[in-house]
Amino acid sequence: MSLSKNLIHLTLVFLMLSILPSFGSAQQPEDLKLVPGNALAVVHIDIAKLWHAESMKDMQDLLKKAGPEAFKALEKRFVPDPFTVKTATGFIMFPNMPGGPPEFVFLISLSKPISEKALFESAMPDGQTSKKDGINIQVKDDIGLALLNQGNLIAVGAPSLIVQLGKDKVPAKGNFEKFLKGGSESLINAAINFNVVPKEALAFAPPPFNTLVKGINYMEVDIMAEKGLKIATSITYEMAEDAKGALETIRSFAKLGISQLAEPRLELEKRLFPKGQQGVTPLTELPEFMGALVGLAMLNEVEGLLKNPPIKLQGASLLAEYSPPSISTNSMVPTMGILVGLLLPAVQKVREAATRANSMNNLKQICLAFHNYHDTYNGFPAAAITDKKTGNPLLSWRVAILPYIEEQNLYQQFKLDEPWDSEHNLKLAKNMPKVYFHPKVNKPGDDKTHYKVFTGKDAVIDLTKQGKLSSILDGTSNTIMVVEAADGVVWTKPEDIAFDPKKPLPKMLEVGGGFNAGFADGSVRFLKSTIDPEILKLLIQKNDGKVIPAIP
Repeated sequence: MSLSKNLIHLTLVFLMLSILPSFGSAQQPEDLKLVPGNALAVVHIDIAKLWHAESMKDMQDLLKKAGPEAFKALEKRFVPDPFTVKTATGFIMFPNMPGGPPEFVFLISLSKPISEKALFESAMPDGQTSKKDGINIQVKDDIGLALLNQGNLIAVGAPSLIVQLGKDKVPAKGNFEKFLKGGSESLINAAINFNVVPKEALAFAPPPFNTLVKGINYMEVDIMAEKGLKIATSITYEMAEDAKGALETIRSFAKLGISQLAEPRLELEKRLFPKGQQGVTPLTELPEFMGALVGLAMLNEVEGLLKNPPIKLQGASLLAEYSPPSISTNSMVPTMGILVGLLLPAVQKVREAATRANSMNNLKQICLAFHNYHDTYNGFPAAAITDKKTGNPLLSWRVAILPYIEEQNLYQQFKLDEPWDSEHNLKLAKNMPKVYFHPKVNKPGDDKTHYKVFTGKDAVIDLTKQGKLSSILDGTSNTIMVVEAADGVVWTKPEDIAFDPKKPLPKMLEVGGGFNAGFADGSVRFLKSTIDPEILKLLIQKNDGKVIPAIP
């Protein structure tokens, strides 16, 4: 089953709806009634109960300060109205075919009916509507969306499952039957129905995991949060001996887990207590320190659990309860605000690193295209495709290497004997290949790139003539071929950086305190913006014969 961006966005929308408050009355959830008795796993969230829990009172009071107009805007702009969400349930089925993907359905029950048309337009506007077994269903990338129960229940997931909801329902058995009847006091509860898993499938579990699943029938997890968070888990086996064997295996895993904490503990302590640290530390390092501090605290909490697992044997079942450290919403909100402020620099660093990595990949593809071109024509492309009669530049090298970046069809559309801004060629500029998009500055629809080469007799690329690898006497790993320039240019235009070692260099496009450069050997390196301009000039020249000093 393919999962597109639309599915991801749709799922996120429903998850956000599921954590928003609901003022509906607490009744037996309609969504659980539709879960098949032969479902493999189910997760059920009582949104109304979660919102009205004592632990959420501070959060309720805080949100009310946004004012009634803000809540009216929320109600008008989104379908469904988030305040009508009562419960959310998701279930998956065991694959029909060995090795096949499991099918799923996500259900949201509402206290007020909504319009089917409005739901389709809001949640899946580009889907295709069809009618199956009397149900209108919107489908996109094998994911279906439907409105059931007179507009009071939303279903999203496998179309084949949606149309069968409530029809020829397979009855549940044992603990799973009780689970599906609802009535649990938990805010969130989940169940795994191992009875639908073929015994031969469980038999393939390797040691020591085989003792965990031997004779297993059912598992349930309940999360309660009236005054503090409490997590309760129960696992039921066919025989008491099966449960006892599983408990022994869990305890052995716990001992192994303790030994595995040594390495992450050492890494965290290195960040908290670095050797040779003298004086104060720059504030830019504070987010990393706070992350290590929280990490060490959580690690110690986990270690305590592993040393004494809160699990007990009761007949043919294993029972476990855990109450994590309580943090009131009253203190959590300002604390989270402070942490977000501290983490902003770290988030910025992550974004810069991702941008730098994406651009490095673009440069690698460009450098590879240059080399493939060289293999074909026994030389690197000139900076410009020129008029054969006049020698005037017509189109950029970025057009010349199109066949080598999987853009052969686009290349064939250009008229190579016309300039880049001719009526015909200018229309093609809107089709800039992704490899020429810089992740920091470019947006969909842009036609300007920031990837440029240095041109001139001392550079690898000549304006009008092919360059050869054999002419790079300083070594391909010491010679820059293409860089990220600060000034953009229409990608088809034959305009790059005219290099003169006696003149100042133009500005580069900085990302995280430096810029990427593609070298003649095909490698890409990050150069700090503080690099000595004279050293950078040496790196651009292909045969100056000078030793490259150490680059900071």
